Amino acid sequence: MGESYEDKRQFDTYGSNNPLYRQVAAWDGHRSVRLAEDDIGLATTAYSYRLGYREIQEAAERIALLWNLHLGETNDQLRERRSSSSPTEGEL
Repeated sequence: MGESYEDKRQFDTYGSNNPLYRQVAAWDGHRSVRLAEDDIGLATTAYSYRLGYREIQEAAERIALLWNLHLGETNDQLRERRSSSSPTEGEL
């Protein structure tokens, strides 16, 4: 692999008292998911050239739903939850 990227930014956008995992995600009804506060872009499926528009909408809405379902949980907590549950047949 090539050189690794070193992120030189010093501060999180929301700061330590207002971390990303506490921000509500909002689906725009199309293909974008944004954090509700400050309209900061979170994710998009806009470049998925293999999906139809309805599938792109579904994916974006799902990202927002799942984000909000686990609102307040850190990535470490989510990883722990996932590792402690037994996957059923068909799960990745």
